[in-house]
Amino acid sequence: MGYILGQILGIVATVITVAMPLFRKKWQMLAATIAGNLLMALNFILIGQIGSAIFMYLVAILQAVVSMGHTVRNTKVTVTEQMLFLGLYVGLGLLGMVSAPGFVWAVTPENLLELLPILGSAMLTFSIFARSEQTTRKFLLINASLWAVYTAIVGSTTFFAEFFTAVTTGVSLYRYRETRS
Repeated sequence: MGYILGQILGIVATVITVAMPLFRKKWQMLAATIAGNLLMALNFILIGQIGSAIFMYLVAILQAVVSMGHTVRNTKVTVTEQMLFLGLYVGLGLLGMVSAPGFVWAVTPENLLELLPILGSAMLTFSIFARSEQTTRKFLLINASLWAVYTAIVGSTTFFAEFFTAVTTGVSLYRYRETRS
């Protein structure tokens, strides 16, 4: 029952995530990021995929909340904040990787697979703290591509979220491009 509920939550997260890059305003994209990441973390917990991904989703929620505060106050994110979140992604991602069932201290396909969420989340750091919506979307495209590979391999329905996020982000990059005279 938990597995099925997890996959249903993954589908709901997919709908939210697919819509996210289509929002015009940054605060709307951030609100969708918070909701989508919460549901994705629950999806991974319920399908039994314990590893770096869960930590990445939780840090992404915190990062989006901080970024929303900057957006509302129209302040710039500090380099210290960016480095703190990058450190959280890498540190907690590696913690999640070594706590994954069957982890061994060696270069294995499973360990390399657990690096994809960490790299994707590093791209999320740059996307969330980017001042420009278009720059945000470019980093989201890289993020979604890395996560799509990961979620496809682990068998989560959130693969569709990542795949369609990549597609809608590409559409949004085109749709909101700067027109040149």
